[in-house]
Amino acid sequence: MDLAIASDGLNTRIEEAQHKPTFRGVWQHGRCLIPAGGYYEWTGEKGQKTPYAVLSNSNENTLWFAGLASRWDELLTCTIMTHAANLDVADIHHRMPVILNLDERELWLFDSDQVQDLGSDVRLQHHQVRSFGVRDDGPELIEPF
Repeated sequence: MDLAIASDGLNTRIEEAQHKPTFRGVWQHGRCLIPAGGYYEWTGEKGQKTPYAVLSNSNENTLWFAGLASRWDELLTCTIMTHAANLDVADIHHRMPVILNLDERELWLFDSDQVQDLGSDVRLQHHQVRSFGVRDDGPELIEPF
């Protein structure tokens, strides 16, 4: 499974989404799960950012991000929900995707009230990787650098 490359333009704060007019309808009827093998986080100053691969540190290799999906004209769009980083990744970024365990996936999809503590117990690991561009691909992109 590929790593998700998420940018600030594709992410939505879970703490705010249900109250924003932009997401009010999709919050009720457009919840989805976005599977990923991991994600990248870039740290440092603009022009000299260092990439880190963030991967599962549990028996389940696939990470399941909480998301919202909707149609805009003929285009299917989605956003990844984020929340405050846990201790596993707080040293590289203050936010992270909402990553759901097996029990939380059903809550996310079907229970609109149980969202504040979702994704709080996920175990992650991270390591620095070699810089890469948007056209680069392959397993070497997650090898420690």
